[in-house]
Amino acid sequence: MRAPLLKSTLAAAAAVVAFAPQAWAVPPAPCAGTQITDLKGDGHHTNTDVTAAWLTESAGRAQGVVQVDNGLWAPAHPDSETAGIALLYEVAGQTRYVRVTTFPAAAPAYDHGIWTRAGGFVTAGATTGAVTNGAGATVTFDLPAEAAGTVLARPFVLTFDGEEGGQPHWVDRAPGGTSPDEVAPGADFVVGSCAAVPTPPTGGPAPLTAVDLKAPAKKTGSGSVTVSGTVTPARAGVTVAITASARRSTTRDAITGADGSFSLKLPLTETTRVRAVAEGRGSQTLTVEMHSKVRVKLRKLKSGTVVVSGTTSPKLTGRILWLRSDAVRASARTTARNGRFTLRLKRPKPGRYQAVYIPSGDRAERSTSNTGVIR
Repeated sequence: MRAPLLKSTLAAAAAVVAFAPQAWAVPPAPCAGTQITDLKGDGHHTNTDVTAAWLTESAGRAQGVVQVDNGLWAPAHPDSETAGIALLYEVAGQTRYVRVTTFPAAAPAYDHGIWTRAGGFVTAGATTGAVTNGAGATVTFDLPAEAAGTVLARPFVLTFDGEEGGQPHWVDRAPGGTSPDEVAPGADFVVGSCAAVPTPPTGGPAPLTAVDLKAPAKKTGSGSVTVSGTVTPARAGVTVAITASARRSTTRDAITGADGSFSLKLPLTETTRVRAVAEGRGSQTLTVEMHSKVRVKLRKLKSGTVVVSGTTSPKLTGRILWLRSDAVRASARTTARNGRFTLRLKRPKPGRYQAVYIPSGDRAERSTSNTGVIR
């Protein structure tokens, strides 16, 4: 749906849906884990910078909750007519959404409908919701009713503030960065799973309703990390496919124990997203951020030339900047390859120096070396 039509539809929704700020003083808690977690600060407006989201039935009906950095329910751009937060999920291959739209001087409006990348948000009508204010604030949506056992698959959140070139100006995508073209999903949610365990097929085990995954938030230097999790209901012998996605994707299997838990060591060499799938149920997507390391050694030749040799971990191609402690510009530059680099400095100025390693392609965070002294 194009922007002018979208605005008129939302304006109509705003007139229909009454704002009820006291409807839920406390947002409903997760009942099958937090489906989505996202890095704080990757959205450039705090009121649409998502930190977490979950689907729940803890209040007795299906609801969605999105948590943001700071609840200020109006557009951040002074020239924006609207801003908004949408929680999206798949049902039978169709991407549906619930959304709150905020205005400069009016109550928030809530609607639901269908979303496609080409057509955007196509509203199917109003729904109800409420917000809380301040740090860690939330917006809660009532979801359209679905039959028990329906899978709300691959949820994610999109937020926007105003328009750019006739399209929403995207602020945050959770999990992920900012682009709606990203594909990392949150954890699947089964309608009715919070109320009771679904009836198993005759003679068979109860179907899984949730896969929960845990992984470290960061890894310094290449090596292995342990990812773990549980399936619900707990059952032994379930095969869990764990996919690690970076420049390439690899999938390895783990098997659950009697308590439904699983664990696997994954070798990592760059920032990686991890997701687990068991019996068609997917976990949330987690990001393990790779923090690099760089070390240097100095050797002075009789000619006065100083040779700087260095190592990096992970062994990613990247820029090396050689910086004197009191300088703002690099004294020398080179490229690290296969975890090594060398600089030859002819009669450098005395002082304290460090190397800054900047891995290419944002595959790892930059790092600063130990200090080398040139006399």
